[in-house]
Amino acid sequence: MAIEKLITTIESNYPGFKEKTVFNTELYKNHKTAALEKSGIFDNQECIKVLNEYASFFKDEHIYIEEKAENNQDTIEIDYQKQEKPEIEAKRLESNIFYIRISSFKYENIAPVKELIVKNKKYIEKSKALIIDVRDNFGGTDDVYQPLLPYILTNPLRIMNVEFLSTPTLINGLRNYALQNVPKDSLRAVQQIEDDLKEYKENLGEFVLYDGKKVTVDTIQLYVKSPKEIIVLANKHVASAGENFLFSVRQSKKVKILGTPSMGVLDYGSIREFKLGCDNYTLYLPTYRSARLPHYPIDNIGIQPDVYLDDTVDDWLDFAIKYIKG
Repeated sequence: MAIEKLITTIESNYPGFKEKTVFNTELYKNHKTAALEKSGIFDNQECIKVLNEYASFFKDEHIYIEEKAENNQDTIEIDYQKQEKPEIEAKRLESNIFYIRISSFKYENIAPVKELIVKNKKYIEKSKALIIDVRDNFGGTDDVYQPLLPYILTNPLRIMNVEFLSTPTLINGLRNYALQNVPKDSLRAVQQIEDDLKEYKENLGEFVLYDGKKVTVDTIQLYVKSPKEIIVLANKHVASAGENFLFSVRQSKKVKILGTPSMGVLDYGSIREFKLGCDNYTLYLPTYRSARLPHYPIDNIGIQPDVYLDDTVDDWLDFAIKYIKG
């Protein structure tokens, strides 16, 4: 039964399970019991509702279930919205204000963002202020925004590392990914992969700190010519890698974040696929937790703006321009 497999998978593989149930043991027990009872009443068409209702207990947008559509071609992804506008845009708003909008940090946008920066290098460097609009950016990979950091930062970047919950699924996933990048007949390379996985294999069910340290200090080479003021526009639909961007750039002395608190989906990540024992449902589940926890949680709180824009502000971009001009 899919619900039973879902429960077992989350209880043994979700890195936030203990933290989110330890003080709510009875509440969770009742929630699980209710889900099991409902699963015996509904037919397959209602099953996805029961699965999502159970998963909602953990209040983690990185936990989601994919349902295969009846035509076996399309899928329904829970908790994700499609973008209609172009995801990348750049333009001069005024002679000394440059604007960049990136509404997705998906992998495919790495090259376009690099090209955008190269193409507009002289405009960016001559601008007094740079507005970076990441509204509605649900995330992707940090590699997309890396080329912008030399213009944004003023000091070394402190990055909190992550702790992976060591499970067979994680180990197999890391192994399979690594094997894709080595010759199949290279026994030495295969052995090196197994050696790299040794700590995970020796600590099944425990957390393993990535790279062996909680904090990494990244001294990024800054550009000599860069805007003196950086405005970042962010709203409640900024999540995951989008929030990682906010978390990083707010360390710069010349950055102000304008908007609303972000979604709050940054404490757990590195999603992997888990089968639920039937063809129509696939579970996607985080495999690590941030080393910030439990002292500095972001989930369901969000990253707070420096200047909150309430619902009386209709045009955020116009507000940002006026804010720059003082």
